[in-house]
Amino acid sequence: MRTQIRARTFALLLIVGLLMSTGWGCATLPKAGDEGQAKNIILLVGDGLGPSQFAAAWFYSSRTLNKDLHLVEVMRSGRTGYIVNDTADSLVTESAAAATQIACGVKVPARAVGMGSDGKTPCKTILEIAKDKRMATGLVTTSGITDATPASFAAHVEHRSDEASVAAQQLKLGVDVLMGGRRQFFLPEAKGGKRKDGRDLTSEAPAAGYAVVMTADELQKATGPKILGLFNIGNMAYEIDRPKTQEPSLAQMTRKTLDVLSCSPNGFFAMIEGGRIDHASHRNDAPATIRDVLAFDEAVGAALEFQKRNPRTLIIVTADHETGGMALIGHSKTSTEYVGMDLALIQKAAISLELVAEELGKNPSPEKIQDVVKRNLGVEITAQEAKVVADDTINKLDPKNYSAATLHSLAFVLRPYYRVGWGSQTHTASPLMAFGSGPGSGRLPGFHHNTELFDIMKLALGK
Repeated sequence: MRTQIRARTFALLLIVGLLMSTGWGCATLPKAGDEGQAKNIILLVGDGLGPSQFAAAWFYSSRTLNKDLHLVEVMRSGRTGYIVNDTADSLVTESAAAATQIACGVKVPARAVGMGSDGKTPCKTILEIAKDKRMATGLVTTSGITDATPASFAAHVEHRSDEASVAAQQLKLGVDVLMGGRRQFFLPEAKGGKRKDGRDLTSEAPAAGYAVVMTADELQKATGPKILGLFNIGNMAYEIDRPKTQEPSLAQMTRKTLDVLSCSPNGFFAMIEGGRIDHASHRNDAPATIRDVLAFDEAVGAALEFQKRNPRTLIIVTADHETGGMALIGHSKTSTEYVGMDLALIQKAAISLELVAEELGKNPSPEKIQDVVKRNLGVEITAQEAKVVADDTINKLDPKNYSAATLHSLAFVLRPYYRVGWGSQTHTASPLMAFGSGPGSGRLPGFHHNTELFDIMKLALGK
């Protein structure tokens, strides 16, 4: 009898334990062992990529290009989370704080790169943890490799503007692959750069094992375990402008990075950033924003291709913040019912608003504005609308939130044509998405602060 009672008690306890382990009656994250340990992590960050930027690109791709997004393919894994990103000192973040919070797992103040909650003490990043495990590491962006997001994973400075120090620290740490723009912070002033210490890091890098490349063709031909790709003296070109340059696409940089890093027997960590989504949104440039989201999407596709061949790869796709308060509005000038974005007109845009502004110059006449907009964007604005742009009315009404001369007034004039509106030229507190697939991605669904992405990646590495 006692034996039977013990057996029944054991069985009951076993059932209770199994129920608790599956989350019945409590909200618990899956343990690391539930999905296995990741050998590789690919973190893809769309800088400024909010829900509306995603939706605009999805509408454009599915209805104009007749193809679905790779982002949607990842989402269909069902592992999608809702992310907030407030910092130690603000409800609205900027990229340094947002990226550091993802890289280190703690709330931090604005502008600090790779620093802890006091903004002065270095925090250990997920990339540095990966290096401790003898994993290969890579950082890729379409803005500058010394910009806030890539900097936050491999450098420690009190202010994000100290990009010369960031460049030196990235090479000293020995990040295996570094690709992006802002070559100016690797060059001394005597060679057209911004380094005041006289060092030419592009000349020093080969001694540390790096192949230094500056064009898409050079990247394709590069060999070896380390690559330093510096494809522009400033930021890399917007995707809408890139075909006229010798720069590689984000997808090309991603594929090369994964090829190089996958040679490591210990796995790798790579952060891939669509950096110019943010810049296009700052300028309220709907066509350029969409094209850069699509370029980011192709990089996500490259990551998925790699994961299919290497299933022990965790992919996480997220954003640091939303930029511009992008809204897909309903009405045109004449519509009586909702019509939504004019995708055909958006497709006509030939260059970014940044290049439009360069062509306009300072204090352009209304007549010049009409001509430049028609030739480059395919939009025939009225004389009255051109005068609004010439007077820069929006900037004058709200200079703290609209600071790029001419462009925000132009975006407001284009609003009923594109049917895309903008709340500001600054960052917003819009919640974001984080989604992924592979070992450890089961921890993504739910409501998270962006600091928790660090924990998810760390657990996936078995740390």
